[in-house]
Order: sequence, then C-alpha cells, then structure tokens
Amino acid sequence: MTTIYICGGDTIPVSKEDSSDLVKITTRLKSMKCKVLNPTESVLSQMRWSDNLNNRIELIKDSQAVYVLPNWRDDIMSRIELTVAMDMKLHTLFHPVSTKDLKQLITTLDS
Repeated sequence: MTTIYICGGDTIPVSKEDSSDLVKITTRLKSMKCKVLNPTESVLSQMRWSDNLNNRIELIKDSQAVYVLPNWRDDIMSRIELTVAMDMKLHTLFHPVSTKDLKQLITTLDS
C-alpha cells in the first residue's frame, strides 16, 4: 500500500471550496488504496511547535510520496515539510494531479 503525506493542509482555507478540496483529495487517494497521512487530522496541533515539527518529519519518513496542496507557500510548517520531503527525494505531487498520474505513481511505488 502506498503511503502519501498531505502537505499544506494547515493553511486557513480561503473559501469553502478550498476546504472541500482537501476532503476530496483525501477521499480520492483512499479510494485508490493509498494510506493517507494528514497531520491536520491528528493530535499534532495540540503539541508544542518543535514537537509538532519532529512528529511531522517522522510521518514524512514513513511516506513514499508527498501530495502538496496549493496553499503550501502560506505556511512555514508546510514549507519545511516540503523541504524535508525533497531532501529525502520523495515523489512530490503538486495539486492538481490527474487520476492517470496518480495511478502511474501508485503502480510505480507498489512495484
């Protein structure tokens, strides 16, 4: 099973559409049999900033790819997450991603 980390979900949604996009993306990835690691769905937000960052880095290390949401530039945590993922040479997908590209990545990573 491919594990994908969601980067950029911490930013405040500009519109209702932005917040529903995150739900749609997560649902789409799960329907494709991916394990989705979304730090906004865990207790990380209740931790100190440095502990939160360390735990997110551990989640990224457990991932095979990172799905980057459009507002990632607006949040320092998201920029750090993306830098860590790129340093680790993880597959990085920038929203929007076609179903064909997702299927190709999943097939590659599951091989």
